Amino acid sequence: MSEEAWGPTVGGGGRRVGRGLFRALALLVVLSLVAVVALGFWLSSQIPREDVDGLAGGGTPLHVLVVGTDRREGLTREQQRELGVGGAEGERADTIFVMTIRGGDVALLAFPRDLWIERCDGSTGRINVAIEPGPTCMVQTVRDLSGIEIDHFVRVTFDGFVDVVDAVGGVELCLEEAIADDDAHIDLPAGCQELGGTDALGYVRVRKIDDDLGRIQRQQQFLQALAKEIASPSTMFNPLRVYRLGDEAGEAVAVDDRLGLVGMVRLARGARGLAGGDAITHTVPATPERRGQAAVLIPDEVGSEALYARFRDGSVLAEARTEVTPDEVRVSVFNGTTTGGLAGAVAEVLEARGYEVAEIANTDQRDRTLVRHPPGEQAAAELVASEVPGGADIEEDPDAGHVLVLLGPDAGG
Repeated sequence: MSEEAWGPTVGGGGRRVGRGLFRALALLVVLSLVAVVALGFWLSSQIPREDVDGLAGGGTPLHVLVVGTDRREGLTREQQRELGVGGAEGERADTIFVMTIRGGDVALLAFPRDLWIERCDGSTGRINVAIEPGPTCMVQTVRDLSGIEIDHFVRVTFDGFVDVVDAVGGVELCLEEAIADDDAHIDLPAGCQELGGTDALGYVRVRKIDDDLGRIQRQQQFLQALAKEIASPSTMFNPLRVYRLGDEAGEAVAVDDRLGLVGMVRLARGARGLAGGDAITHTVPATPERRGQAAVLIPDEVGSEALYARFRDGSVLAEARTEVTPDEVRVSVFNGTTTGGLAGAVAEVLEARGYEVAEIANTDQRDRTLVRHPPGEQAAAELVASEVPGGADIEEDPDAGHVLVLLGPDAGG
């Protein structure tokens, strides 16, 4: 079949509203199933069911495909205006995650919505369009791409996300800088503040502070903060809040018709690991390119396959999540800007904080700072990224011998 056999053409010139919706945050609704379990399961009968073909049916480890969509069905015009989501027709996936669970261990694999792949009907285009024909197509597309057998399917929408955040009483977020974006209906000052559902939706949808991969990293961190709020005593020991959370979960989520009470218990056990900050997080490695007038991401076939294999057999769950200190991290710094001496200045800062700097050099100019790391050194890369001025994207690189920092203009150039 031809490219973009359904959905908008790549050269259409416009990006759909809600490009950054949810990402990791859709998984918070999976955590709300803890509340369903706590309420004696009766609320599970309230959760809408979807007919999904091609599911494996509950193996070990358990693989759950979580999709956050921009579907506006059920929203009034007033709600669309309040949330700043527009009234576009159709549906796209703004979050695509596989959640792999074994007992209390959990790993998350994010599929950026701009991945350029072959979809379920043989057409080529962005992965996010694969939800439009229905969940069966999305399950098949992810399975064919990764080889991961999907056991269950969970879908979340705009209003569902807002309701779940409000049900836990909001979440505290600390911003180093103010964020304002009229498109996302958000105007947040710098500093620590409590975000309700509407502001939280604006925050996860904001498109002007990072790119597609950067938003995934940022929102994974936000996910864990909200997960802790859901699992906190102020939520779980508050009967009214637990009831409200479970009730909103019943309205916010649609699941496959094969997800029963046993599956919910398994999800709840995995959610405890997620809430405790012990989740292992990965993103499908990809390279930015253009197709026509559109910016897309081309999967790194070698790096992707190695990552998919660890999720398929569950070996990813054995990855260490130990705390890393600067003196344990070797790093090289490369200047990808026109500012002379920037790599040396950043290297001095890192050395002063205890890192071993192996090399300082120049590299090709780039738009944003990137931290690359060898397999198994995600924690070290996250620590280094937190030290770099302006923040950084993080990417696994099988060919890297240690952590590499490629500086962009956001680091001071």
